[in-house]
Amino acid sequence: MDQPAGKPAMMRFEPESGWQEAGEPVAISDDTIKSDDRQTSSDQQLSAEALIELGESIQDVFNSLKINDPRLQVWAQVHATIRLIGGKMQEKKSLEARIEELRAEIEGVRTLASELVVGAYKNEQEVNAASTLRLHIAESFNEKLMRVLKN
Repeated sequence: MDQPAGKPAMMRFEPESGWQEAGEPVAISDDTIKSDDRQTSSDQQLSAEALIELGESIQDVFNSLKINDPRLQVWAQVHATIRLIGGKMQEKKSLEARIEELRAEIEGVRTLASELVVGAYKNEQEVNAASTLRLHIAESFNEKLMRVLKN
C-alpha cells in the first residue's frame, strides 16, 4: 500500500554544508556575526555566481509551492536583491583586477622614469666633463696666447 505523502519539510541553506532541514531556528548573536566577519576571506566567501545561483534556487523553491499569497512576493524581491549583490560583487572583482593592472602599469612607468633620470644624469656628467675639458683647453690657449702676445 502506498504511503501517504509526507508533510513538506522546511529547508534552509547553510553556506558551509548546503541545504538542510530547518529543525531548530538558528540564533544569530553579535558574537556570531563578529566571528563570521573574522572568518571571511576571499576563498571562503560565496562567489558572485554561487550567490546568484542561490537566489535563483530560493526563487524556484517558493515558485514551485504554487501558493497564491501576495505576501510571498517578497521572495521575488529577495531574489532580485541577491542578483544585485552578485552583480556588485562581479563589478568589485573586475575593478580589483583593473587596480592590479594599474599597479603594474605604474610600476613600469616608475622604472622608466628611473632609467630616464639615470640617463639624464649621465648626459649631464658628459656635458660637464666636455665643458670642463673645453675650459682647460681655453685656459691653456689663453696662457700661450698671452705669453706670445707679451713678447
